Amino acid sequence: MKIIAAVPACAQVLAQLDEKRPFSAHWSVQAWQGELAQTAAHIWCAKDRGKLVGFIAVRGAAGQYELLNLAVAESQSRRGIGFSLVQRALQELQQTGAERITLEVSTANLPAQALYQKAGFSVWGIRKHFYADGSDALIMGKDL
Repeated sequence: MKIIAAVPACAQVLAQLDEKRPFSAHWSVQAWQGELAQTAAHIWCAKDRGKLVGFIAVRGAAGQYELLNLAVAESQSRRGIGFSLVQRALQELQQTGAERITLEVSTANLPAQALYQKAGFSVWGIRKHFYADGSDALIMGKDL
């Protein structure tokens, strides 16, 4: 598996993978194109045998970043790909002088919570009834 920076040509495949995962952001192709065009966006893809199997999207400026979207293909779950993507993002952001990263995760998404805790994130707050299904959002963060 390789982790590479996403390029605009990845938008279609990113949207397809994003659409298939229940807790991802479900961005459209147009939304991915817009995100890939932003200078404040940092997006990495995990590729296995030439096929995109995961992604992480982070955006920020002035030392403050937010993890916006992360997904791994269902067929590739539980292989450490999500953790590798988070680690890559954290390393890259640290090299740019980033100070902090935050994210929101559904209280119903226990695997993601465990992943973020393993990566050193802790719960900083909660947003009640944040998601369409009525679940709360945990605000998690990590100082870099």
